[in-house]
Amino acid sequence: MKALGVQRFGSKDELTELEVTHPTVNEDAVIVEQYATSVNPLDFKLREGKKPDLDFPVVLGSDISGIIVEKGENVTKFSIGDRVFGVTAKSRQTYAAYVSVPQDQIFRSPVNAGFLEAAALPLAGVTALQNLQDRMQLTDVDRLLVIGGAGGVGLFAIQIAKHLGATVTAVGSSDSQQLMKDAGADEVIDYKQQPVHTLSKTFTAIFDCVGGSSQDELFPLLERDGCLLSIARDPSEQLARKHSVTAAFTAISPSQSLLSKLCALYESETLTVHISETFPFTERGVQDAHEKIEKGHTKGKLVMKIQEDEER
Repeated sequence: MKALGVQRFGSKDELTELEVTHPTVNEDAVIVEQYATSVNPLDFKLREGKKPDLDFPVVLGSDISGIIVEKGENVTKFSIGDRVFGVTAKSRQTYAAYVSVPQDQIFRSPVNAGFLEAAALPLAGVTALQNLQDRMQLTDVDRLLVIGGAGGVGLFAIQIAKHLGATVTAVGSSDSQQLMKDAGADEVIDYKQQPVHTLSKTFTAIFDCVGGSSQDELFPLLERDGCLLSIARDPSEQLARKHSVTAAFTAISPSQSLLSKLCALYESETLTVHISETFPFTERGVQDAHEKIEKGHTKGKLVMKIQEDEER
């Protein structure tokens, strides 16, 4: 079976086409024929060796978008032929023609989404939804600051926060201002024209999708008892105590419930997907995608088309 991944950790040049064993189905899982997947920052971090104990070859990728072709005897919610989307708890194995996945890590694809759109939703969408809805528990009294508002997670965060009733200020580059406005941000900031730490307003919550040393400058912008969640860097516990706020680095816990909510938000057009570029399912294609996402400043999502017939 064709897959893309690495035989050893390193740069994007280590990415290569692999011939791996076709997955087998267990009683609680399904086999999905992949039509598309997406490329996330986590992928290049794993490629570089973030989890050094992985066994080679390592097939990268988290996002599932395709059609069920086999199912285990305990799978009752899905049928062969169903279009599904999802995210693997292992955060890998989806740069492949087929993937085995537990039934509780997938959901039916939104009826108004093609395979590419469905591939762009799971990891980034679950990340935004779980952090803003479940962990921050945003409501209409909250004022949220999104750092990195034009990225894959950031754009979903803006839309979900607005759905939850919050007032949203989004930070990004000069060429991403309109994109963040279109996503629903009440205010957008070009960080080169106005450094975030110079803002005169305060926020009840901050969602940091970028990380870096400038994160420390965010703490004075939080109201007392406010919350800073980061998907990119561990926040300073010392600064959190100093400013009487909570702060944490978060990792997602994918669930069928969250995928169900994402599906409903997309079908109601509350949530839209911005795909900035599509790459072929080839060695060169995945190398180009990793090169682009490593540089940062990606707007929306990068997806990889695995099957040519997207509208099957």
